[in-house]
Amino acid sequence: MNPHKICFITCVNDEEMYQESLLYINDLIIPDGFEIEIIKIKDAECITKAYNSAMRSSEAKYKIYMHQDVFIINKDFILNVIELFANQQDLGMIGVAGSEKIPPNGIWWEAKCNYGKVYDSHTGKMQLLSFLPVNNDCQKVQCIDGLIMITQYDVSWRDDIFDGWHFYDISQSIEMMRAGYKVGIPRQTESWCIHDSGVANVSNGYETYRQVFLKEYSKDLFPLVSILIPTYNQVIFLEKALISALNQDYSNCEIVICDDSTTEDVKLLVEKYQLKYKKIKYYNNGGPLGGKGAANLQKCFDVCEGEYISCLLHDDLYMQNKVSSMVSYFDDPNIKLVTSYRKLIDSEDNILPDMAVTQPLFDKTTKVSGKAIGTFMLKNIVNVIGEMSTTLFRKKDVNGKLLVFKGWQMRCLGDVAVWLNLLTIGDAIYIRKPLSCFRIHDGQNTWNKDIELMGAIDWYKLITLAYKEKIYLSSEDFNVAINEWISRHKHLTSKTVISQLEVPALYSELALYYNEAIKLIN
Repeated sequence: MNPHKICFITCVNDEEMYQESLLYINDLIIPDGFEIEIIKIKDAECITKAYNSAMRSSEAKYKIYMHQDVFIINKDFILNVIELFANQQDLGMIGVAGSEKIPPNGIWWEAKCNYGKVYDSHTGKMQLLSFLPVNNDCQKVQCIDGLIMITQYDVSWRDDIFDGWHFYDISQSIEMMRAGYKVGIPRQTESWCIHDSGVANVSNGYETYRQVFLKEYSKDLFPLVSILIPTYNQVIFLEKALISALNQDYSNCEIVICDDSTTEDVKLLVEKYQLKYKKIKYYNNGGPLGGKGAANLQKCFDVCEGEYISCLLHDDLYMQNKVSSMVSYFDDPNIKLVTSYRKLIDSEDNILPDMAVTQPLFDKTTKVSGKAIGTFMLKNIVNVIGEMSTTLFRKKDVNGKLLVFKGWQMRCLGDVAVWLNLLTIGDAIYIRKPLSCFRIHDGQNTWNKDIELMGAIDWYKLITLAYKEKIYLSSEDFNVAINEWISRHKHLTSKTVISQLEVPALYSELALYYNEAIKLIN
Protein backbone atom coordinates (compact mmCIF):
# COMPACT_ATOMS: atom_id res chain seq x y z
CA MET A 1 0.00 0.00 0.00
CA ASN A 2 1.22 3.49 -0.87
CA PRO A 3 0.40 5.79 2.10
CA HIS A 4 0.98 8.87 -0.04
CA LYS A 5 -1.48 8.04 -2.76
CA ILE A 6 -5.21 8.83 -3.03
CA CYS A 7 -7.36 7.01 -5.57
CA PHE A 8 -10.73 8.32 -6.84
CA ILE A 9 -12.97 5.49 -8.11
CA THR A 10 -16.18 6.09 -10.06
CA CYS A 11 -18.63 4.01 -12.10
CA VAL A 12 -19.57 6.00 -15.19
CA ASN A 13 -22.47 5.85 -17.64
CA ASP A 14 -22.87 9.63 -18.13
CA GLU A 15 -19.63 11.06 -19.50
CA GLU A 16 -20.74 14.68 -19.32
CA MET A 17 -21.66 14.43 -15.67
CA TYR A 18 -18.40 12.62 -14.90
CA GLN A 19 -16.28 15.25 -16.61
CA GLU A 20 -17.85 17.91 -14.42
CA SER A 21 -17.07 15.79 -11.34
CA LEU A 22 -13.42 15.55 -12.50
CA LEU A 23 -13.16 19.34 -12.69
CA TYR A 24 -13.81 19.51 -8.94
CA ILE A 25 -11.33 16.69 -8.20
CA ASN A 26 -8.63 18.42 -10.24
CA ASP A 27 -9.26 21.64 -8.33
CA LEU A 28 -8.56 20.05 -4.93
CA ILE A 29 -5.44 21.03 -2.97
CA ILE A 30 -2.99 18.12 -3.00
CA PRO A 31 -0.71 18.05 0.09
CA ASP A 32 3.04 17.99 -0.54
CA GLY A 33 4.37 14.51 -1.14
CA PHE A 34 0.96 13.08 -2.17
CA GLU A 35 -0.34 12.06 -5.55
CA ILE A 36 -3.79 11.23 -6.85
CA GLU A 37 -5.00 8.44 -9.11
CA ILE A 38 -8.24 8.37 -11.11
CA ILE A 39 -10.01 5.09 -11.94
CA LYS A 40 -13.02 5.24 -14.21
CA ILE A 41 -15.21 2.11 -14.58
CA LYS A 42 -17.27 2.37 -17.75
CA ASP A 43 -20.66 0.59 -18.02
CA ALA A 44 -20.11 -1.60 -14.95
CA GLU A 45 -22.11 -4.80 -14.53
CA CYS A 46 -22.75 -3.90 -10.90
CA ILE A 47 -21.24 -1.48 -8.45
CA THR A 48 -19.72 -4.00 -6.02
CA LYS A 49 -17.82 -5.90 -8.73
CA ALA A 50 -16.60 -2.63 -10.20
CA TYR A 51 -15.39 -1.37 -6.82
CA ASN A 52 -13.67 -4.68 -6.05
CA SER A 53 -11.87 -4.60 -9.38
CA ALA A 54 -10.69 -1.02 -8.86
CA MET A 55 -9.70 -1.64 -5.25
CA ARG A 56 -7.50 -4.56 -6.20
CA SER A 57 -5.87 -2.71 -9.06
CA SER A 58 -4.76 0.29 -6.99
CA GLU A 59 -1.93 0.47 -4.48
CA ALA A 60 -3.30 3.67 -2.93
CA LYS A 61 -3.87 3.54 0.82
CA TYR A 62 -6.72 6.05 0.59
CA LYS A 63 -9.58 5.29 -1.78
CA ILE A 64 -12.58 7.49 -2.53
CA TYR A 65 -15.53 5.59 -4.02
CA MET A 66 -17.89 8.21 -5.39
CA HIS A 67 -20.83 8.62 -7.72
CA GLN A 68 -20.34 10.32 -11.08
CA ASP A 69 -22.76 13.05 -9.98
CA VAL A 70 -20.80 14.04 -6.84
CA PHE A 71 -18.85 17.30 -6.86
CA ILE A 72 -16.33 17.84 -4.04
CA ILE A 73 -16.48 21.53 -3.14
CA ASN A 74 -14.20 21.43 -0.08
CA LYS A 75 -10.79 22.23 -1.59
CA ASP A 76 -9.05 20.95 1.55
CA PHE A 77 -10.89 17.63 1.23
CA ILE A 78 -7.74 15.49 0.77
CA LEU A 79 -5.90 17.06 3.70
CA ASN A 80 -8.97 16.77 5.95
CA VAL A 81 -9.33 13.08 5.09
CA ILE A 82 -5.65 12.24 5.61
CA GLU A 83 -5.48 14.04 8.97
CA LEU A 84 -8.65 12.37 10.22
CA PHE A 85 -7.45 8.88 9.31
CA ALA A 86 -3.97 9.55 10.71
CA ASN A 87 -5.45 10.55 14.06
CA GLN A 88 -7.85 7.59 14.19
CA GLN A 89 -6.14 4.41 13.12
CA ASP A 90 -9.20 2.28 13.88
CA LEU A 91 -11.38 4.38 11.57
CA GLY A 92 -11.88 2.33 8.43
CA MET A 93 -14.31 4.39 6.38
CA ILE A 94 -16.02 7.79 6.39
CA GLY A 95 -18.83 9.45 4.45
CA VAL A 96 -20.70 12.74 4.50
CA ALA A 97 -24.08 11.40 5.71
CA GLY A 98 -25.23 8.33 7.58
CA SER A 99 -27.06 6.79 10.48
CA GLU A 100 -25.92 6.19 14.04
CA LYS A 101 -28.20 3.15 14.20
CA ILE A 102 -29.76 1.41 11.21
CA PRO A 103 -33.51 1.01 11.76
CA PRO A 104 -35.12 -2.45 11.62
CA ASN A 105 -36.36 -1.88 8.05
CA GLY A 106 -32.80 -1.29 6.81
CA ILE A 107 -33.58 2.16 5.36
CA TRP A 108 -30.89 4.31 6.94
CA TRP A 109 -32.42 7.76 6.38
CA GLU A 110 -35.52 6.69 8.34
CA ALA A 111 -33.41 6.26 11.49
CA LYS A 112 -33.89 8.46 14.54
CA CYS A 113 -30.30 9.77 14.64
CA ASN A 114 -28.68 10.68 11.33
CA TYR A 115 -25.55 12.81 10.98
CA GLY A 116 -23.82 14.86 8.33
CA LYS A 117 -24.74 17.21 5.52
CA VAL A 118 -24.66 17.38 1.72
CA TYR A 119 -26.17 19.51 -1.03
CA ASP A 120 -28.58 17.11 -2.67
CA SER A 121 -31.25 17.11 -5.40
CA HIS A 122 -33.08 13.84 -4.64
CA THR A 123 -36.35 15.78 -4.18
CA GLY A 124 -35.99 17.32 -7.63
CA LYS A 125 -34.61 20.55 -6.19
CA MET A 126 -31.03 21.23 -5.11
CA GLN A 127 -30.91 22.06 -1.40
CA LEU A 128 -28.80 21.48 1.68
CA LEU A 129 -29.70 18.18 3.30
CA SER A 130 -28.57 18.63 6.88
CA PHE A 131 -28.90 16.07 9.67
CA LEU A 132 -27.62 16.26 13.25
CA PRO A 133 -24.33 18.18 13.59
CA VAL A 134 -21.06 16.37 14.29
CA ASN A 135 -19.50 18.05 17.32
CA ASN A 136 -16.25 16.08 17.55
CA ASP A 137 -13.78 15.35 14.75
CA CYS A 138 -15.82 12.32 13.73
CA GLN A 139 -19.15 10.76 14.73
CA LYS A 140 -19.22 6.98 14.89
CA VAL A 141 -22.13 5.54 12.87
CA GLN A 142 -23.36 2.16 11.70
CA CYS A 143 -23.59 3.15 8.05
CA ILE A 144 -22.88 5.86 5.51
CA ASP A 145 -24.57 6.79 2.26
CA GLY A 146 -22.90 5.56 -0.92
CA LEU A 147 -22.63 8.95 -2.67
CA ILE A 148 -19.05 9.13 -1.41
CA MET A 149 -17.25 6.47 0.67
CA ILE A 150 -13.66 7.13 1.74
CA THR A 151 -11.46 4.32 3.11
CA GLN A 152 -8.00 3.84 4.52
CA TYR A 153 -8.21 0.04 4.59
CA ASP A 154 -9.29 -2.35 1.86
CA VAL A 155 -12.24 -4.59 2.69
CA SER A 156 -13.87 -6.60 -0.09
CA TRP A 157 -17.28 -5.48 -1.34
CA ARG A 158 -20.01 -8.13 -1.18
CA ASP A 159 -20.43 -8.80 -4.90
CA ASP A 160 -21.57 -12.32 -4.01
CA ILE A 161 -24.96 -11.08 -2.77
CA PHE A 162 -25.25 -7.47 -4.01
CA ASP A 163 -25.10 -7.69 -7.78
CA GLY A 164 -27.04 -4.50 -8.47
CA TRP A 165 -27.06 -0.87 -7.40
CA HIS A 166 -28.66 -0.79 -3.97
CA PHE A 167 -27.54 -1.52 -0.38
CA TYR A 168 -23.89 -1.93 -1.38
CA ASP A 169 -23.09 1.08 0.81
CA ILE A 170 -24.61 0.05 4.14
CA SER A 171 -23.47 -3.51 3.43
CA GLN A 172 -19.89 -2.23 3.14
CA SER A 173 -20.37 -0.27 6.34
CA ILE A 174 -21.18 -3.49 8.20
CA GLU A 175 -18.33 -5.34 6.48
CA MET A 176 -15.95 -2.67 7.77
CA MET A 177 -17.24 -3.22 11.29
CA ARG A 178 -16.99 -7.00 10.87
CA ALA A 179 -13.34 -6.44 9.94
CA GLY A 180 -12.83 -4.56 13.20
CA TYR A 181 -12.91 -0.98 11.91
CA LYS A 182 -15.12 1.98 12.79
CA VAL A 183 -17.27 3.89 10.33
CA GLY A 184 -17.83 7.60 10.79
CA ILE A 185 -19.08 10.98 9.64
CA PRO A 186 -16.50 13.81 9.87
CA ARG A 187 -17.30 17.26 11.16
CA GLN A 188 -18.12 19.56 8.22
CA THR A 189 -18.20 23.28 8.93
CA GLU A 190 -19.58 23.63 5.44
CA SER A 191 -20.82 20.77 3.30
CA TRP A 192 -17.96 18.95 1.57
CA CYS A 193 -20.01 17.78 -1.43
CA ILE A 194 -22.78 18.46 -3.91
CA HIS A 195 -24.77 15.40 -4.99
CA ASP A 196 -26.70 16.18 -8.16
CA SER A 197 -28.53 12.87 -8.21
CA GLY A 198 -32.02 13.93 -9.19
CA VAL A 199 -35.03 11.96 -7.97
CA ALA A 200 -33.89 8.59 -6.64
CA ASN A 201 -34.82 5.44 -8.54
CA VAL A 202 -35.89 2.65 -6.20
CA SER A 203 -37.67 0.56 -8.82
CA ASN A 204 -34.63 -1.37 -10.03
CA GLY A 205 -34.41 -4.04 -7.34
CA TYR A 206 -34.38 -1.86 -4.25
CA GLU A 207 -36.84 -4.02 -2.29
CA THR A 208 -35.10 -7.23 -3.31
CA TYR A 209 -31.74 -6.00 -2.06
CA ARG A 210 -33.31 -4.61 1.10
CA GLN A 211 -34.46 -8.12 1.95
CA VAL A 212 -31.01 -9.52 1.06
CA PHE A 213 -29.41 -6.97 3.37
CA LEU A 214 -31.74 -7.79 6.28
CA LYS A 215 -31.23 -11.52 5.86
CA GLU A 216 -27.44 -11.17 5.87
CA TYR A 217 -26.91 -8.53 8.54
CA SER A 218 -29.85 -8.55 10.97
CA LYS A 219 -27.94 -10.55 13.56
CA ASP A 220 -25.12 -7.98 13.42
CA LEU A 221 -27.45 -5.04 13.93
CA PHE A 222 -30.62 -5.91 15.78
CA PRO A 223 -31.22 -7.65 19.10
CA LEU A 224 -32.85 -11.07 19.00
CA VAL A 225 -36.57 -10.99 19.77
CA SER A 226 -38.23 -14.18 21.00
CA ILE A 227 -41.86 -14.64 19.97
CA LEU A 228 -43.34 -17.08 22.48
CA ILE A 229 -46.34 -19.18 21.41
CA PRO A 230 -47.72 -21.56 24.06
CA THR A 231 -50.09 -24.04 22.39
CA TYR A 232 -52.76 -26.52 23.32
CA ASN A 233 -54.87 -28.80 21.10
CA GLN A 234 -55.96 -26.40 18.33
CA VAL A 235 -54.41 -25.59 14.98
CA ILE A 236 -56.89 -23.44 13.04
CA PHE A 237 -56.18 -20.23 14.92
CA LEU A 238 -52.63 -21.35 15.68
CA GLU A 239 -51.70 -21.50 11.99
CA LYS A 240 -52.91 -17.94 11.49
CA ALA A 241 -50.99 -16.80 14.58
CA LEU A 242 -47.82 -18.56 13.40
CA ILE A 243 -48.06 -17.02 9.93
CA SER A 244 -48.44 -13.55 11.48
CA ALA A 245 -45.26 -14.19 13.50
CA LEU A 246 -43.35 -15.44 10.45
CA ASN A 247 -44.45 -12.37 8.46
CA GLN A 248 -42.90 -9.87 10.86
CA ASP A 249 -40.82 -7.26 9.06
CA TYR A 250 -38.31 -7.40 11.94
CA SER A 251 -35.71 -9.88 10.73
CA ASN A 252 -33.92 -11.10 13.85
CA CYS A 253 -36.64 -13.17 15.52
CA GLU A 254 -36.91 -16.66 16.90
CA ILE A 255 -40.32 -18.30 17.33
CA VAL A 256 -40.54 -20.55 20.37
CA ILE A 257 -43.51 -22.93 20.49
CA CYS A 258 -44.09 -25.05 23.60
CA ASP A 259 -46.90 -27.55 23.19
CA ASP A 260 -49.19 -28.76 25.99
CA SER A 261 -51.32 -30.77 23.56
CA THR A 262 -52.72 -34.24 24.13
CA THR A 263 -52.87 -34.82 20.35
CA GLU A 264 -50.29 -34.57 17.55
CA ASP A 265 -52.15 -31.91 15.53
CA VAL A 266 -49.96 -29.02 16.67
CA LYS A 267 -46.77 -31.04 16.25
CA LEU A 268 -47.62 -31.96 12.65
CA LEU A 269 -48.57 -28.39 11.76
CA VAL A 270 -45.38 -26.90 13.22
CA GLU A 271 -43.14 -29.51 11.61
CA LYS A 272 -44.55 -28.52 8.22
CA TYR A 273 -43.46 -24.92 8.77
CA GLN A 274 -40.10 -25.92 10.26
CA LEU A 275 -39.15 -27.41 6.89
CA LYS A 276 -39.10 -23.87 5.48
CA TYR A 277 -38.37 -21.65 8.49
CA LYS A 278 -35.32 -22.36 10.63
CA LYS A 279 -36.30 -19.71 13.16
CA ILE A 280 -39.07 -21.93 14.63
CA LYS A 281 -38.13 -23.89 17.77
CA TYR A 282 -40.65 -26.50 18.90
CA TYR A 283 -40.91 -28.25 22.29
CA ASN A 284 -43.45 -31.00 22.91
CA ASN A 285 -44.34 -31.22 26.60
CA GLY A 286 -46.03 -34.62 26.30
CA GLY A 287 -49.23 -33.18 27.75
CA PRO A 288 -50.28 -30.24 29.93
CA LEU A 289 -47.64 -28.93 32.34
CA GLY A 290 -50.34 -27.45 34.58
CA GLY A 291 -51.71 -24.12 35.71
CA LYS A 292 -54.10 -23.86 32.76
CA GLY A 293 -51.22 -22.97 30.45
CA ALA A 294 -49.20 -20.87 32.90
CA ALA A 295 -46.44 -23.49 33.22
CA ASN A 296 -46.29 -23.82 29.44
CA LEU A 297 -45.76 -20.07 28.98
CA GLN A 298 -43.09 -20.16 31.68
CA LYS A 299 -41.32 -22.91 29.76
CA CYS A 300 -41.40 -20.78 26.59
CA PHE A 301 -39.80 -17.97 28.59
CA ASP A 302 -37.17 -20.24 30.16
CA VAL A 303 -35.96 -21.83 26.91
CA CYS A 304 -35.99 -18.73 24.68
CA GLU A 305 -32.74 -16.92 23.90
CA GLY A 306 -33.96 -13.47 22.90
CA GLU A 307 -33.02 -10.19 24.50
CA TYR A 308 -36.65 -9.12 24.06
CA ILE A 309 -39.87 -11.02 24.64
CA SER A 310 -43.03 -10.80 22.56
CA CYS A 311 -45.71 -13.29 23.56
CA LEU A 312 -48.32 -14.46 21.04
CA LEU A 313 -51.23 -16.48 22.39
CA HIS A 314 -52.16 -19.15 19.88
CA ASP A 315 -55.47 -17.59 18.85
CA ASP A 316 -54.28 -13.99 18.45
CA LEU A 317 -52.58 -12.21 15.55
CA TYR A 318 -49.74 -9.74 15.01
CA MET A 319 -49.71 -6.89 12.53
CA GLN A 320 -46.67 -7.21 10.24
CA ASN A 321 -44.82 -4.30 11.91
CA LYS A 322 -45.62 -5.21 15.51
CA VAL A 323 -42.12 -6.10 16.67
CA SER A 324 -40.24 -3.52 14.57
CA SER A 325 -42.52 -0.70 15.74
CA MET A 326 -41.99 -1.58 19.40
CA VAL A 327 -38.32 -2.52 19.67
CA SER A 328 -36.95 0.93 18.77
CA TYR A 329 -38.48 2.50 21.90
CA PHE A 330 -36.07 0.58 24.11
CA ASP A 331 -33.30 2.98 23.15
CA ASP A 332 -34.54 4.73 26.31
CA PRO A 333 -33.30 2.48 29.16
CA ASN A 334 -36.11 3.67 31.45
CA ILE A 335 -38.73 2.14 29.14
CA LYS A 336 -39.55 -1.29 30.50
CA LEU A 337 -42.75 -2.10 28.61
CA VAL A 338 -44.14 -1.20 25.19
CA THR A 339 -47.79 -1.82 24.36
CA SER A 340 -50.28 -0.62 21.79
CA TYR A 341 -53.90 -0.30 20.84
CA ARG A 342 -55.19 -3.70 19.76
CA LYS A 343 -58.13 -4.67 17.60
CA LEU A 344 -60.75 -7.23 18.55
CA ILE A 345 -61.55 -9.96 16.03
CA ASP A 346 -63.98 -12.87 15.95
CA SER A 347 -63.40 -16.49 14.93
CA GLU A 348 -63.61 -15.49 11.25
CA ASP A 349 -61.10 -12.61 11.60
CA ASN A 350 -63.84 -9.98 11.37
CA ILE A 351 -63.13 -6.75 13.27
CA LEU A 352 -65.32 -6.32 16.35
CA PRO A 353 -66.25 -3.05 18.11
CA ASP A 354 -63.99 -2.00 20.96
CA MET A 355 -64.90 -2.95 24.48
CA ALA A 356 -64.49 -0.32 27.17
CA VAL A 357 -61.15 -1.84 28.22
CA THR A 358 -59.73 -1.96 24.67
CA GLN A 359 -60.57 1.59 23.60
CA PRO A 360 -57.47 3.69 22.84
CA LEU A 361 -55.83 5.06 25.99
CA PHE A 362 -54.46 8.10 24.17
CA ASP A 363 -54.97 9.92 20.88
CA LYS A 364 -51.29 9.53 19.97
CA THR A 365 -48.27 7.48 20.94
CA THR A 366 -47.46 8.43 24.54
CA LYS A 367 -44.87 7.74 27.22
CA VAL A 368 -46.62 6.84 30.47
CA SER A 369 -45.33 6.81 34.04
CA GLY A 370 -45.07 3.22 35.22
CA LYS A 371 -46.31 4.09 38.70
CA ALA A 372 -49.24 6.11 37.36
CA ILE A 373 -50.56 3.44 35.02
CA GLY A 374 -49.99 0.67 37.58
CA THR A 375 -51.96 2.62 40.18
CA PHE A 376 -54.75 3.22 37.67
CA MET A 377 -55.00 -0.49 36.86
CA LEU A 378 -55.24 -1.53 40.52
CA LYS A 379 -57.71 1.19 41.54
CA ASN A 380 -60.01 0.44 38.62
CA ILE A 381 -59.55 -3.36 38.42
CA VAL A 382 -58.74 -3.09 34.72
CA ASN A 383 -55.96 -4.33 32.46
CA VAL A 384 -55.43 -1.35 30.15
CA ILE A 385 -52.01 -2.62 29.02
CA GLY A 386 -53.57 -5.54 27.20
CA GLU A 387 -53.23 -9.29 26.93
CA MET A 388 -49.92 -11.16 26.62
CA SER A 389 -49.99 -10.77 22.82
CA THR A 390 -50.02 -6.98 23.04
CA THR A 391 -46.60 -6.06 24.41
CA LEU A 392 -42.81 -6.23 24.13
CA PHE A 393 -40.34 -6.20 27.03
CA ARG A 394 -36.74 -7.09 27.90
CA LYS A 395 -36.17 -10.58 29.22
CA LYS A 396 -33.63 -9.38 31.79
CA ASP A 397 -36.20 -7.01 33.32
CA VAL A 398 -38.26 -9.97 34.54
CA ASN A 399 -36.86 -10.73 37.96
CA GLY A 400 -37.80 -14.28 38.88
CA LYS A 401 -40.79 -16.20 37.54
CA LEU A 402 -42.79 -14.66 34.73
CA LEU A 403 -46.32 -14.92 36.16
CA VAL A 404 -45.59 -14.29 39.85
CA PHE A 405 -46.30 -11.06 41.74
CA LYS A 406 -44.59 -10.60 45.12
CA GLY A 407 -44.58 -14.36 45.74
CA TRP A 408 -48.15 -14.99 44.54
CA GLN A 409 -48.43 -17.39 41.57
CA MET A 410 -51.11 -16.02 39.29
CA ARG A 411 -53.76 -18.47 38.13
CA CYS A 412 -55.56 -16.13 35.76
CA LEU A 413 -54.00 -12.65 35.63
CA GLY A 414 -50.47 -13.61 34.73
CA ASP A 415 -50.32 -10.81 32.17
CA VAL A 416 -51.24 -8.18 34.77
CA ALA A 417 -48.57 -9.55 37.11
CA VAL A 418 -45.93 -9.16 34.39
CA TRP A 419 -47.01 -5.60 33.64
CA LEU A 420 -47.07 -4.54 37.30
CA ASN A 421 -43.64 -6.07 37.94
CA LEU A 422 -42.16 -4.22 34.97
CA LEU A 423 -43.88 -0.93 35.78
CA THR A 424 -42.37 -0.85 39.26
CA ILE A 425 -38.92 -0.36 37.68
CA GLY A 426 -39.69 1.98 34.78
CA ASP A 427 -42.15 3.52 32.39
CA ALA A 428 -44.24 2.36 29.44
CA ILE A 429 -44.85 3.42 25.84
CA TYR A 430 -48.38 3.25 24.48
CA ILE A 431 -48.50 3.15 20.66
CA ARG A 432 -51.76 4.46 19.26
CA LYS A 433 -51.79 2.44 16.04
CA PRO A 434 -53.06 -1.16 16.29
CA LEU A 435 -50.23 -3.70 16.27
CA SER A 436 -52.04 -6.88 17.32
CA CYS A 437 -55.46 -8.50 17.25
CA PHE A 438 -57.10 -10.13 20.26
CA ARG A 439 -59.47 -12.89 19.22
CA ILE A 440 -62.84 -13.39 20.93
CA HIS A 441 -64.34 -16.85 20.41
CA ASP A 442 -66.43 -19.46 22.21
CA GLY A 443 -63.57 -21.83 22.95
CA GLN A 444 -61.65 -19.48 25.25
CA ASN A 445 -61.04 -20.05 28.95
CA THR A 446 -62.38 -16.53 29.49
CA TRP A 447 -65.93 -17.85 29.66
CA ASN A 448 -65.12 -20.51 32.28
CA LYS A 449 -66.61 -19.74 35.73
CA ASP A 450 -63.56 -21.18 37.50
CA ILE A 451 -61.38 -18.74 35.56
CA GLU A 452 -63.65 -15.87 36.58
CA LEU A 453 -63.21 -16.72 40.26
CA MET A 454 -59.47 -17.18 39.84
CA GLY A 455 -59.34 -13.76 38.25
CA ALA A 456 -61.22 -12.21 41.16
CA ILE A 457 -58.82 -13.83 43.63
CA ASP A 458 -55.79 -12.69 41.62
CA TRP A 459 -57.03 -9.09 41.58
CA TYR A 460 -57.45 -9.19 45.37
CA LYS A 461 -53.93 -10.49 45.85
CA LEU A 462 -52.49 -7.91 43.45
CA ILE A 463 -54.17 -5.07 45.35
CA THR A 464 -53.29 -6.26 48.85
CA LEU A 465 -49.71 -7.25 48.00
CA ALA A 466 -49.07 -3.96 46.18
CA TYR A 467 -50.25 -2.07 49.24
CA LYS A 468 -48.29 -4.29 51.63
CA GLU A 469 -45.10 -3.81 49.58
CA LYS A 470 -45.71 -0.04 49.45
CA ILE A 471 -45.84 0.11 45.65
CA TYR A 472 -48.51 1.83 43.58
CA LEU A 473 -51.13 2.29 46.32
CA SER A 474 -51.37 4.89 49.07
CA SER A 475 -53.85 4.26 51.92
CA GLU A 476 -56.44 6.29 50.06
CA ASP A 477 -55.78 4.44 46.80
CA PHE A 478 -55.98 1.12 48.61
CA ASN A 479 -59.42 1.94 50.01
CA VAL A 480 -60.62 2.91 46.55
CA ALA A 481 -59.25 -0.31 45.07
CA ILE A 482 -60.77 -2.56 47.75
CA ASN A 483 -64.17 -0.91 47.43
CA GLU A 484 -64.03 -1.33 43.67
CA TRP A 485 -63.03 -4.97 44.07
CA ILE A 486 -65.95 -5.68 46.42
CA SER A 487 -68.40 -3.96 44.10
CA ARG A 488 -67.05 -5.75 41.03
CA HIS A 489 -67.10 -9.27 42.51
CA LYS A 490 -70.01 -9.32 44.94
CA HIS A 491 -72.12 -11.36 42.50
CA LEU A 492 -69.61 -14.22 42.68
CA THR A 493 -70.32 -14.77 46.39
CA SER A 494 -73.78 -16.14 45.62
CA LYS A 495 -73.97 -19.86 46.42
CA THR A 496 -75.53 -20.49 43.03
CA VAL A 497 -72.02 -20.05 41.63
CA ILE A 498 -70.86 -23.30 43.28
CA SER A 499 -72.91 -25.44 40.91
CA GLN A 500 -71.08 -23.90 37.92
CA LEU A 501 -67.59 -24.68 39.20
CA GLU A 502 -65.29 -27.53 38.28
CA VAL A 503 -63.33 -26.81 41.48
CA PRO A 504 -65.87 -25.94 44.23
CA ALA A 505 -63.08 -25.03 46.66
CA LEU A 506 -62.57 -21.82 44.65
CA TYR A 507 -65.86 -20.53 46.07
CA SER A 508 -64.65 -20.95 49.66
CA GLU A 509 -61.36 -19.25 48.79
CA LEU A 510 -63.11 -16.29 47.22
CA ALA A 511 -65.58 -16.02 50.11
CA LEU A 512 -62.65 -15.90 52.54
CA TYR A 513 -61.05 -12.97 50.68
CA TYR A 514 -64.40 -11.23 50.27
CA ASN A 515 -65.06 -11.31 54.01
CA GLU A 516 -61.50 -10.13 54.62
CA ALA A 517 -62.06 -7.20 52.25
CA ILE A 518 -65.27 -6.21 54.06
CA LYS A 519 -63.36 -6.10 57.34
CA LEU A 520 -60.61 -3.98 55.74
CA ILE A 521 -62.99 -1.23 54.65
CA ASN A 522 -64.79 -1.28 57.99
